[in-house]
Amino acid sequence: MASPTLGRRSAHPHEVAGTVAVGVVAVDQLALRRISATLKEQAMAATAVYESAEQLLAGAVSGQLDVLVLACDPSRPEGLAALRKLTRGLHGCPVVVVSSAPLGAGVRSALGAGASGFVTDARLETTLAAAARSALVGQVSLPRELHRCAVRPAFSHREKQVLSLVVRGLGNRQIAARLFLSESTVKSHLASAFQKLGVRSRKEAAAVLLDPDEALGDSVFSVAVDPPE
Repeated sequence: MASPTLGRRSAHPHEVAGTVAVGVVAVDQLALRRISATLKEQAMAATAVYESAEQLLAGAVSGQLDVLVLACDPSRPEGLAALRKLTRGLHGCPVVVVSSAPLGAGVRSALGAGASGFVTDARLETTLAAAARSALVGQVSLPRELHRCAVRPAFSHREKQVLSLVVRGLGNRQIAARLFLSESTVKSHLASAFQKLGVRSRKEAAAVLLDPDEALGDSVFSVAVDPPE
């Protein structure tokens, strides 16, 4: 089941019990079939299907949707870009993300980009309908086990230093020498920081930290990374 309310947006004017116009954006055909089958079982059949955000926004039906389901990986730039286009272009239509990312990755980014719900690919069949219905009445929901991923991360001083140097392009050996740490310690700090950010690589970490919508960079980059003289 979807989680209890995390926040509340303006409720959609249509009643959940009435006819619901559901749009689906999915490039992957398997994901599309699973989403369509799940919605059909819950009397929320997809009324419009698209292969991209651009295709949906160019269509006349986009303004007639009650809720949209987007299959993407919000931890990757292209997935997050598609989500932002839709939340900005649909003018209040709630968007529920079906994420193909590893557990926890991209949750905070998706919510920050305006998603009204977050469903993992592994639990699509059991959580999608509940998330869509929550979105229709103005609630923002995600699985209970992912609540921690939606909270702004609190980094240790060392994690901030390491992340700051990662963004500057330094490798583990260079970071270790700069901070007088062992490489294994640097790797440990990176693993912890990546988990808090919900990312899997240095490139993804840098993208999140440099993203103005995330507003995480200031707290990281303000920490001194040069050893005292």
